[in-house]
Amino acid sequence: MMKSAKKHTVHWLILAALGIFLIIGHNLALNIVTKIIAVALILTAAGGVAGWWKTKSRRTEDIAALIGSAVFCLIGIWILLNTNAFITLINVVLGLLIAVSSGLGLYRAWKAGLRLPMILSCVGIVLGMIIACNNAATTWMTVAEGIGLLYAAVTGFLAERT
Repeated sequence: MMKSAKKHTVHWLILAALGIFLIIGHNLALNIVTKIIAVALILTAAGGVAGWWKTKSRRTEDIAALIGSAVFCLIGIWILLNTNAFITLINVVLGLLIAVSSGLGLYRAWKAGLRLPMILSCVGIVLGMIIACNNAATTWMTVAEGIGLLYAAVTGFLAERT
């Protein structure tokens, strides 16, 4: 049992370190994650282009895959060159998704006549719109994620010891 506790200790320490990094270096963390996403897109797209280049197939689905790969490569390059614009775009998209999801929740709660879920859905709509319309929301979202990771690490570590 002690050996598995030590294995988990490393896990909790890594989680805590990541949480602290997100809290203290949130801008750097966003830039690193964005660049990782861009490089992953470019490498994946390059693999698709290389796969087509080997066969040079003229089948419709292979040409479509080649075009898709080229588009993903261009998107990856755009993200690398416009990191801040991509971060803002992510904010807008996530904020709108939260608002729409909360709107659907509000509709379901209204149909069921449930007051608390209706209130919570309204809060979700407001928060989603704040995230979508406020560029500073990225900072506090990243810090909140860091706090969540740090909390999970500390509580997980303590729960393992009891």
